[in-house]
Amino acid sequence: MASKLPPRRVVQGTNVGNVDVIPSENNIKARWDDTNTDQIVLKICVEEIQIGNRPHSHFTKEGLKNILSKFATRTGFSYNHKQLKNRWDCLKKEFDIWAKLVEHQIGLGWDPIKRTVLTSDDWWERKRQENPEYLKWRNEGPKFLDMMEICFKDIVATGYMALVPYVEPSSENEVSNER
Repeated sequence: MASKLPPRRVVQGTNVGNVDVIPSENNIKARWDDTNTDQIVLKICVEEIQIGNRPHSHFTKEGLKNILSKFATRTGFSYNHKQLKNRWDCLKKEFDIWAKLVEHQIGLGWDPIKRTVLTSDDWWERKRQENPEYLKWRNEGPKFLDMMEICFKDIVATGYMALVPYVEPSSENEVSNER
C-alpha cells in the first residue's frame, strides 16, 4: 500500500527529522572537547524550550532550524543537524546516568561547590557495583545540571527529582502527612 503522505522535497542536502540539512562545503568534524560548546548548545536548547519550540519530547522544525543557526552564530562552527543531535544524545545520556544515580535516594547531602552528592564511601561502593559509570560523579556533578534538568528531566524515563541543598531535619523543617 502506497503512503498517502506527499514525498519530502529536499534541496541540496539531506532531510533529517523533517529538517532540511544543507551540508557546508567544509563539512568539518564536530569537536566537543570544549565545555564551552556544551554550555552554548544547552543554553540555545533552553531558549528554544522556553519559547515553546519543544512542545513535547522533540523540537519543532522551527526550533531545530533556530538551534542550528544560533549555534553557528555563537560558536562560528557550522555543524549540521546530525552532529548537534549526536551531542544532544550524549548530554542526554550523561543526564540519564546522573538521574539514575540520585533517583529515589533519601538522606543524601549536597555539595553546592562541587555540585555533587555527599555521602559515605559505602554508598559509593554500592553504586559502583550497580554501574561503574556512576563514579564519574563522585568528585564533581554535571557542569551544567540546571540547564540539563530543563532539557532532559521531562524526557528521560526515570524517577528523577531535582536535588535541593541539604537541610538538617528539625521540627521546623519537618512536614506532617497528617490531615
